[in-house]
Amino acid sequence: MLSVLSEKSFRNLFFAQNFSLLGSGLATIAISLLAFDLTGRNAALILSGLFTIKMLVYVIFSPFAGAIADKFDTKKYLIIQDVIRAIAAFGLIFVSEIWHLYIIIVLIYLSTAAFTPIYQSAIPKIFKDETDYTKALSLFRIAQDMENILSYALATLLLLFLNYNLLFVGTFIGYFVSALLISGIIFPFLSKTSGEKENNFSINLTLGIKRYLSISELRGLMFLNLAVSAGGSMILVNTIILVRSSLELSEIAFSITMLIFGAGCIFAAIIIPYLSKEMTASRIMLAGSSLLSIVFVALAFWLMLFDFIWFVLLLAWFISGFGYTLLLTPMGRVIRKVSSVDEFSQVYSAQFSLSHLCWLFMYPLSGYLMTTSGGPFTLLTLAMLMVCSNIIAAWHFRS
Repeated sequence: MLSVLSEKSFRNLFFAQNFSLLGSGLATIAISLLAFDLTGRNAALILSGLFTIKMLVYVIFSPFAGAIADKFDTKKYLIIQDVIRAIAAFGLIFVSEIWHLYIIIVLIYLSTAAFTPIYQSAIPKIFKDETDYTKALSLFRIAQDMENILSYALATLLLLFLNYNLLFVGTFIGYFVSALLISGIIFPFLSKTSGEKENNFSINLTLGIKRYLSISELRGLMFLNLAVSAGGSMILVNTIILVRSSLELSEIAFSITMLIFGAGCIFAAIIIPYLSKEMTASRIMLAGSSLLSIVFVALAFWLMLFDFIWFVLLLAWFISGFGYTLLLTPMGRVIRKVSSVDEFSQVYSAQFSLSHLCWLFMYPLSGYLMTTSGGPFTLLTLAMLMVCSNIIAAWHFRS
């Protein structure tokens, strides 16, 4: 797998993305702590609002960014987006009002939405060989899971000595280093043919959605997107409330809790290649979704019947991380299996849009339920959504 790093352009792109992910991870932790400081128990509602805005920006703005990117030099285009994100992240240090936070975060999300489609389009153009391309995708998947570990581990260490606001300096550095690495890349492989330039995003997106509606496996995947967002929104939006408000623990405890979730993700990522030899992708995903829903139900009943202790949350979040990665990682295999090469990008675009629409729905629901109804009801509601999604997805996979 590591052999693909011998390609210099990919190596720079890979490490640029890693620094960018690390910076984003530090920002996620610091923003959660900042939201709690500014609003207390309403932090879940604020965070769900921010995540909802993120999904809206990604779904709406990314196609426009992809359409205008051809008018600019690719290297300069990507560097400008990184610089904008770096400057905006540095500005988060000085936030003292919620509206400050919203304005700066929207700017970061807009730049990320402009950056990501062009960045993603580079990878298949670097590697013409499908085996190398698959290795590259796998390496990026592991890197994304590792970000859950490294960013929270680094945040835990920094919070021992520094105020959480200074984590935004780490975010600034991550984006700045990403820009430096991209400056060393030559992008001849990103030039488009005239046929590609005339390709219409809306046509591609329509074709992808039609394929989703016509192929049973993709219809199953569509419902598993809802399960992913239901489980993930509980983790991302409400962990800060469980740790800081329910358990009344420190900022470092929050960071450690998310670190444990990331450890579960990594453990699953390591064993998935071995599971794939014995199980289909659909069975692995259904098992992951089932595991997530079981953990949520168990934690809900624990909260209702027993004293809530940190160890229980850590154990639940480790298992949740394991199930979450089992559910999320094999999705690309399903798309590749049922799609021809010439329509893969269209189906992937549909997957991108549909999955983000699920997150767009689940982020505010998760935050609202936690704020108004508490942890047990939120966990049970999200678990029920995952169970229903699982049943419908399983039916589509078997049909």
